[in-house]
Amino acid sequence: MFDFLGLKKKNDDVKILVVDDEPNIVQTLQDRLEMNEYTVFTACNGKEGLKKAQQEKPDVILLDVIMPVMDGHEMLEVLRKQPECDGISVIMLTARSQTQDIARANACGIDDYIVKPFDLSELLEKIETVLENRKAMAK
Repeated sequence: MFDFLGLKKKNDDVKILVVDDEPNIVQTLQDRLEMNEYTVFTACNGKEGLKKAQQEKPDVILLDVIMPVMDGHEMLEVLRKQPECDGISVIMLTARSQTQDIARANACGIDDYIVKPFDLSELLEKIETVLENRKAMAK
């Protein structure tokens, strides 16, 4: 499914928004996702991420929780109230592993939750699963 893993990827028109305040993580994710022919947008906080989500209408958002200005939970809560952002899949990608953090994210309708540090190939598989589930629900 992924060129990076030596397999063929299904869809090269997929847009992914990475929202994280750690430049190294953003750059690593952007490089790897672009290697797999995804179109990638980035934001360094929830407020900027919300604006980019509204402008770009990504298929998937990879969202950190702990960020300045607006954290990931706040961004997600606002995003889910925006009709124009309906249907955007969200994968939380965060160091927060407490039950209450996961429950709060689930209550806002996330598609998956990954705790940092993460395995890149596992993340790519989860992205593909989210995209396949989205296609199946659209039929």
